[in-house]
Amino acid sequence: MEADTCAMPCFARITRLARLAPLACLALLAPSFAAPAECGQVTNRHIPAPTQRPASCIAVQLQHATVLLDKALAEAHARGLIASHPGDDHNSMWTTRRARSLLESVTPRAALDSCASVDGRGRADDWLFYIAFQLDRGHAAVQASDADAPTDVIVVRERSMGCSPSLGDTSTRAYGIPGGRWFLPLLTGIS
Repeated sequence: MEADTCAMPCFARITRLARLAPLACLALLAPSFAAPAECGQVTNRHIPAPTQRPASCIAVQLQHATVLLDKALAEAHARGLIASHPGDDHNSMWTTRRARSLLESVTPRAALDSCASVDGRGRADDWLFYIAFQLDRGHAAVQASDADAPTDVIVVRERSMGCSPSLGDTSTRAYGIPGGRWFLPLLTGIS
């Protein structure tokens, strides 16, 4: 298995929330730059995003934006050819499952020069975390619904909300386009 050179640290902890909420509501993602935020703390970061559509792509329509993923990379993750988290088989397995689930949801491309597509609006599928994983690594282009080309940067806002022992370390994470148009909100479980 080839190691993904852009691996970010990922920490997971099973909490009471993990037993109560569906897995699609929890992420095994952690910000690549910090330990969990203090209760109620909001952190923002900017991630450079590719401005070119991948040659072979998956277009995921979300509210306010379309995320363009490299289909070959998703296929490599789905087959387990690339370790998303070198040295961490458990988290690499989750990436494999999520990529496979995304690929199973995709509608084949309509034309040779178009992307395969999937409508992610209003969905709570586990593969939304695969999209977040690719956004965190700067591997996904993002095009606003009203734009002609992908943006060169995305904004990630994380709000810590796990302020009690019963909730554990939980937070919300939202991905957006500069200017406050949020296109992917997630409930995450981090520690």
